[in-house]
Amino acid sequence: MNKDEGGFTIVELIVTIVVTGLVVAAIAQVFLTIERTQHSTQLLETATRAGEQEVEALRNNNYASLTPGSTITFTNNLPAALPAPRVGSVTVSEPVAGIRRVDVTITYRDGSDQKNVKLSSLIGQIGIGQ
Repeated sequence: MNKDEGGFTIVELIVTIVVTGLVVAAIAQVFLTIERTQHSTQLLETATRAGEQEVEALRNNNYASLTPGSTITFTNNLPAALPAPRVGSVTVSEPVAGIRRVDVTITYRDGSDQKNVKLSSLIGQIGIGQ
């Protein structure tokens, strides 16, 4: 082979292939991380929406049906999109006479982690914000 001939050596080709492989692997890892983050965010949004719906359902119920010190379980009303085991519960308290506080807790599994969503709302005798 003449030194004047153009072309790549086998070492240059191998180095190029290795560097290209590393870049592709790094880009794939970024996409996987984005996909996992989007999935976790979607689960969090679903759990939060389910909690908000439960608060609205409690607001629409009779005020007298909210007994301070009681716990209401609404696990059966949680969306199937939330991974099992999933649990939904509401604790009712009365911080001030005429006002009920509802603390909603939703627990679900995200991969190997257990996640919790907690919401609170005040419900008055006459209506919202009374």
